[in-house]
Amino acid sequence: MNNIKQIRLSKDKFIIDLETTSLKLNYKQIENKYLIDISNLNLISATKYAILCSTYCFINNFKKKLCWLVADEEIKKAVSILRLQNSEFLTIEKEKARLAS
Repeated sequence: MNNIKQIRLSKDKFIIDLETTSLKLNYKQIENKYLIDISNLNLISATKYAILCSTYCFINNFKKKLCWLVADEEIKKAVSILRLQNSEFLTIEKEKARLAS
């Protein structure tokens, strides 16, 4: 398994350094939130990265909430169970519909 070595925040990306590669998650700042799209990840990966990045931001006293865009309601339900205080979860379909209206 590709273990996480470090999580960094750059100007417009969460960078997760793994043993052999880096995962770069784009984010946008909207109001008092970071909007992060992880809709291309499966349930296990989405859960893993949401927990680790949310914990990293919580420990480092980030003032903005993390808003994770996930692929579907099943992933949203599974990850929402964790009740991360600084995170909320939206499905990509609902967010696209909201932005279109």
